[in-house]
Amino acid sequence: MLYVLRIMIMLLLSTVPTAADELEKSVQQAMEQARKDAAKIEIPANKHEDEGMKAAQESASLFNSPEFQEKLQCEKRRIREEVFADYTPDAEEKDTPITGKLSENEKVYLFISSSIPDETINTYLAAIEGLEEPGISILMKGFVPGQRGRYLTRITQKDRNCIDRMQQENPVVCERFDVPIRIQPSLFDKYDVTRAPAVVYEREGKAWKITGDAGLDYLLEQINREAKSPHLSHLVTTLQGMKYE
Repeated sequence: MLYVLRIMIMLLLSTVPTAADELEKSVQQAMEQARKDAAKIEIPANKHEDEGMKAAQESASLFNSPEFQEKLQCEKRRIREEVFADYTPDAEEKDTPITGKLSENEKVYLFISSSIPDETINTYLAAIEGLEEPGISILMKGFVPGQRGRYLTRITQKDRNCIDRMQQENPVVCERFDVPIRIQPSLFDKYDVTRAPAVVYEREGKAWKITGDAGLDYLLEQINREAKSPHLSHLVTTLQGMKYE
């Protein structure tokens, strides 16, 4: 009986390599057939390819247009100046300073609020943009919740009758003043500004303040009666001359 069992085991072992060889052969045949079948498959053409390419080209053209880029820069500037309360110019701006009429130790702060008529703020923005004076800053204490984007878009618009139209064809972006409006409540507290508009002139740690709904040239002229700054006097003269250009 033991002898017969040994014979059966030997016969069984002798069939294992044959079965393995057959399995390997079958797998290779299946893989080869799969490669042949794959070579015969044709991928159908994308019927929307032309439409997609046209849409992509139109989008790229709109994005690169001067009008859209101007709008984009306005939004970038708005976000940069609104989101960060104590905004300071970034490194790129510091590397390319703009020389103005004020000396390095002189600053002029114009404090405004949303309660001031749009026409008045529009006049301030026009005057400050024309001066190109880095020593002047326009400051706000804050915004009505949910209204800051709409408010800034409105008051910085040069032509108040213009309407932005950002459709895909023939976009219209209204021209706006390129003047930063910064959110700095700390300066409102520092100079005890409780009414707007108000102007503060600071020089070497000393400050002069005036409040009233009047032209920027008039407010600065009143301050300079006490401050007696030749640079501020030059600034006032420039502002007055701009009225008649």
